[in-house]
Amino acid sequence: MSQRSNGKYVPLVAVAVLGAVALGFWSPCLFFGRVPATVEHQSWMVPWRGAQPPEIVGRQWDPLLWDSVAQFYPWRVLLRRGLREGELPLWSPYQYCGYPLVGNGQSGVFYPLNWLLLILPTAKFLGISLALHLFIAGLLTFYFCRLLRLSVLPALFAALAFSYGGFMITWALLPTLVASAVWLPGALAGIELTQRRRRCWGTVLLAISLGLTLLAGHMQVAAYVWMVAGVYALGRLLYNLWRKEAVTWWPVLAGAGLGLMLGMAQVLPTVELGVNSPRGSQVPTEQGWQFQQHRFLRLFELITLVSPDALGTPASSSLEDQYWGTKFGIVYSEHCGFAGVVTLLLALIAVVYRRDRISWAFACAALVVLSVIMGGPLARMLYFWVPKVGVMGSFTRLLFVYIFLVAVLGALGLDHLMSRTCATSRLGRAASYLLGIGFAVVLLAELLPWAWRFVPMQPAGDLYRQTELTRQIQKRCDPTEGRVLAITPRRAWSLLRTPPAVLPPNSATVYGYLSPQGYDSLSIDDYYKFAAKLEHEPPAPVENGNMMLLENYASPLLCDVAVKWIVSREPLRGDDLKLLWQGEGAYLYRAQCASRFRVRNLAGKAIEPSAVNTGLNYVEVQLPPVNGGTLLVADTWYPGWRCFVDGRPAGPGRCGVFRRLELTGGAQSVFMAYYPTTVVCGLFLSLLVIGLLAAVITGYWTVTRKN
Repeated sequence: MSQRSNGKYVPLVAVAVLGAVALGFWSPCLFFGRVPATVEHQSWMVPWRGAQPPEIVGRQWDPLLWDSVAQFYPWRVLLRRGLREGELPLWSPYQYCGYPLVGNGQSGVFYPLNWLLLILPTAKFLGISLALHLFIAGLLTFYFCRLLRLSVLPALFAALAFSYGGFMITWALLPTLVASAVWLPGALAGIELTQRRRRCWGTVLLAISLGLTLLAGHMQVAAYVWMVAGVYALGRLLYNLWRKEAVTWWPVLAGAGLGLMLGMAQVLPTVELGVNSPRGSQVPTEQGWQFQQHRFLRLFELITLVSPDALGTPASSSLEDQYWGTKFGIVYSEHCGFAGVVTLLLALIAVVYRRDRISWAFACAALVVLSVIMGGPLARMLYFWVPKVGVMGSFTRLLFVYIFLVAVLGALGLDHLMSRTCATSRLGRAASYLLGIGFAVVLLAELLPWAWRFVPMQPAGDLYRQTELTRQIQKRCDPTEGRVLAITPRRAWSLLRTPPAVLPPNSATVYGYLSPQGYDSLSIDDYYKFAAKLEHEPPAPVENGNMMLLENYASPLLCDVAVKWIVSREPLRGDDLKLLWQGEGAYLYRAQCASRFRVRNLAGKAIEPSAVNTGLNYVEVQLPPVNGGTLLVADTWYPGWRCFVDGRPAGPGRCGVFRRLELTGGAQSVFMAYYPTTVVCGLFLSLLVIGLLAAVITGYWTVTRKN
C-alpha cells in the first residue's frame, strides 16, 4: 500500500481518538449508572432529607449547576413521556397552571438529538447526549482546521481544546448551551467550503449548523454563533476581494436563509412566549448596563485562563476553597475560559513566529471577544444596539467563542513547530509526529483531571427518588381535580447555601402532579402578575428571578388555581385545612377549594363534570345535563388553544388569566387542544427546508457518482 493510501486513514485515527476520549470521560454515565447532575443537593431538601439535613455534602452549593436537577432533568422527563406516548409536549400542564413548554427553547422539543429520549431512559440520555455533543464539537473543529490546511495532529489538538475547555465542561450540566455552541465550527466550516468552490456542501453544512444551533434552544448562544458566523463570512469575502479572487456571496446568504427557516420551528414559539413573558417588556437601560458591569470578567480574573481554580471552585466541599464570586452572585461557569496553558503557549508561538494573516486574524478576534467579555466599548454597543442580546444574559457566555479561537491559534502554533521539526528524512517526520502527540497528551493531562473533578457524576437512582411523601401525593392528588402547592419560603432561597426547599418547583413534572409554581427563564406575564397579586409581592426570590414560589396559603385566590393540597415543612393553621399525612419532615393537607374543572348552570349553581380526560396538549370534558351555562377551567389562557363544543369550533373564552367557555343548551362535550399557529408555521418552514436539503444532497451525490 502506498504512503498516500495510508495517509487517507490518518484522519480516521483522529476521529477514533475523539471518540475514545468521549467514551472514557463519560464512561460513568454511559456504563455505570451515573448521571451528570448535582443530585447530592437534593439531600438537603424535603422530602429527601427527612426531618434533618445530612451532615456532609461533597460539593459547595452552586445555584447554576443545580439547574441540571431543577430544570433540565424535568424537561427531558416530560419530552420522553410525550415522545413515548406519541405526543410532542408543546404544552406543560404541570407548572404555572400550564404554560407553553415549546416556547421555552431550552426544552429542545424539536432538536433532533433530543429525540434519543424515545429509546433511552432520561438519566442515561443526559450522559450519552453530552458525550455525543462533545464528540461532534471535536469533529467539526477538526474538520474546520483541516480546511485551514492544518495537518492532522494540530487539528486534533484544537478539537480537544475546544471540546474539553472551560465552557463545554463548566456548562455541561446545562446541556442546551453546549448543544447550541457545538455548531459554531460547523457554521465556519460551511462558510469556508463556499469559498473553496465546494458551494453545494458548504451551503448545506452552513444551513444545518445555523439551523441546529437554533433548534438546540439557547437563543443567546445561538445568537452569538450567528453573529460570529456573519463576521467570519464578511471577513472571508473581503479577503477574497483584496486578493482579487472570485467572490461567492450567494451560497452564504442561501445557507443563512435556509438555516433560519430550519430553526423556525423553535424560533417562532420562543419569540411568541418571549413577547408574552415578563422579559418581553425589558429594554436596555443604564441601570441594566450597570448590572451587566458586575457580571463582566475582571482584570484579576485573567489568572483563571491559566489556572481555573486559582480563585476557588464549587467542586470542593471546603469553604476555604469556595469560589470568590459566589458571595457577589457570580457563578464559576460564567467566568471560566480555561483552555490549557499549553494551548495559550502555542497560540503565542503562532502569533510571534508564524506571522501570517490567519494567525493575526484569529489573535485579533480573540482579543476583541475577550474585550467584550471584560466589558469594553464593544460590549456597550452590543448591549444598547443589538435588540434583546443585552437582556438575555451575561456577555461572559461569549467565552466559548474565545476558547474556540484560542484552540485554533494553538493548532496553528503546533503546526508551525511540527513543520519546522519535520525533515525529508523518515527520522524527521517521526520526530514531528512525536512532537504533535506529546503536545496533545500534555493538553489532555491539563484538561481531563480538572474536568473530571468539576463535573459531578452521581448515582442516577438518587435523582428524584421515590419517597413516602411523593407516593402519597401520587395516590391522593388527582390532577383532574386540582393542584398541589409545596411551600418553600422565598427568603430561604440563597446563592450561598443549599436552600431548605420543599419539592423544588419543577418536581411536579417528574412525579406527574400539577403545581401553580414553576422554574423557567420564560413564563406567561399575565400569570406572573396574578401570582404577584396572590402573594402581595413579586413571587420570585430576589436571588432567582426565573423561579416562582407561592407561600400565601391563606389567600382566597388559591381557589382560582384549584389548589386542593398543600405541602409544608411547618404545621399550618386554617379551618378549611385537613391533615392527610405527616412524615419525612413534611405535612400534607387538603384544602377546601373549587375543582380544576367546574360547570355553572344559568342559575349559578356549581356542577361537577361527568368525566374529564387530559393529555399534554389537550383537555376533554364530558358535561352533565345542563341547559346552558359556563365551563370554568383553572388553567392559564394562552394564544393557540382551540375549543370545540360537540365537535363544532367555539371561540375560546377568557376569564382573567384562566379559561372560560359559554355553553349552549344541550352541549355534551368540550374538547380543547393546544395547536398554535407559530408551531404550525414554524414546522412547515423547517420541514420544507429539510426536504429541500435532502433533495440537494441526494441530487448532488447522484450526479457526482455518475461523473
